[in-house]
Amino acid sequence: MSLISKVQAQRKERALFLMLSVFFLILSIFFSSLLIKTNREYQHFKLRLARTEAKLNQAQKEFEQKEIYMSRLLEDPEFLERVVRDRLSYSRPDEVIFKFTNDP
Repeated sequence: MSLISKVQAQRKERALFLMLSVFFLILSIFFSSLLIKTNREYQHFKLRLARTEAKLNQAQKEFEQKEIYMSRLLEDPEFLERVVRDRLSYSRPDEVIFKFTNDP
């Protein structure tokens, strides 16, 4: 092989190496950006899941409290009477209810 053909072969190798390096660099940048975007979405969904679970826990607590309140209404006649008197202003037939306001 002549010196010129060796130089040309080396140039071709360098050009090929440079092109492959650029190609892999671009590919690496693309997949890195894709990975970063996916990680952000994952963090966002984890946050949404935590918020939704907190809302669910709060709703379950409220439901349990309302179940207890309902069972007391059904099982405790004194509690039922007090609630009906307070909320609906009911009275017994022989009672008179006086309501006072705090206006001066």
